[in-house]
Order: sequence, then C-alpha cells, then structure tokens
Amino acid sequence: MSIYSIVVFIITYLICSINPAIEICKKKTGEDIRKLGSGNAGTANAMRVLGKPLGTVVVIFDILKVFLSFFICLQIGKIFNQDTEKALKSVFIVATVIGHCFPAYYGFRGGKGVIVGITSAVILNKKIALVCIIVGVIIIAITRTVSMGTLSGLGLYLIMTLVMMPEYTLPIVIVSLIVMLKHRMNIQRMIAKQETKLW
Repeated sequence: MSIYSIVVFIITYLICSINPAIEICKKKTGEDIRKLGSGNAGTANAMRVLGKPLGTVVVIFDILKVFLSFFICLQIGKIFNQDTEKALKSVFIVATVIGHCFPAYYGFRGGKGVIVGITSAVILNKKIALVCIIVGVIIIAITRTVSMGTLSGLGLYLIMTLVMMPEYTLPIVIVSLIVMLKHRMNIQRMIAKQETKLW
C-alpha cells in the first residue's frame, strides 16, 4: 500500500467517522441515539427519534462528509501526482463505510453504512448507482420494508460491479459484507417475517 493510499484511508476514515445522528441527538435531547428507538445511529432511527426535519439534516450531513472526503482525496492526489481515478479506488470506497460503521470517536459503534455507501456508489458510477437506487425504492414500495430495498439494491450493485467494473470487485465485496453485517438483525427478522413495515 502506497503512502498516498494510507493518507487517503486515514483522512477519509476520520471524516466519515463523524456521526451527525449521534451529535444532533446529543445536542437536542442530551441522550445517545444508540440508546433510543432501534438503537442504530443512522438515518431511519434519526427520522424516528428526532423527526423528519432533523432526520433529513442527518442525511444531508452524511452525504456531505463523503463528498468532503472525496474532495480532500482529490487535493491530496494532486500533491502525490495521482489522477482522479486513484481517489476512487479501493481505499476511499472502503474507508467511507468503515468510518461510518465503526467510528473511532464513538467506541466503534456507528450506523449501518447505507447513506455513505450510496453516496460512494454515486461518486464511483452514477448510472449504476441510479439503477440500484431505483430498484431499491421499488422494492421498498412493494414490500414496505426499508431493509429489503436496501439489501436488494446492494445485491444488484454488487452484481453490476462484477460485470461492468470488475476492478472494483474487492472493495465492493468488502463494503457489501460490512453493510450486511450491520443489517444482520434485520435479515434475521426478515427471515422470520417479523421485520417492521413502513405502513
């Protein structure tokens, strides 16, 4: 691993470790969002605990932290004489999700990586990401289950990556495994047909 890759990983990890759901909930209620609602420090629980307005703010900040990381990667790339493509390689993709899911600032207990994962996917390939987002939304509308749509979109993204962007197979597999690990309780509930539905 090059010095550039190490620097990109560290910076991306540290930025994406910042969790707006935890910070906003702490400021508003004085409590840890991981002890409220579903116990997850992510979008869905933020919407549930903080309400849609603040939940939307959480989503926006989660998206912004990925783009901020990406921008910094590009600037670092110029210093190390690396092109834009390098900033989109394995290290950046994996670091965004690891940072969000296992943040050093909060005892390595973060969110499930959905929003940061989608944002990274958009940066990597907008067309593939859009197709997977649309499929995920359709699945959510049909099943009324967010986790089902999330995991379906993730599975499709993994397949499309294998076919269309094989050079990104390893990082996408790693990210997919992390997201599925964070959704393991949802998967168990879906198998038992006990997962919470939207309506």
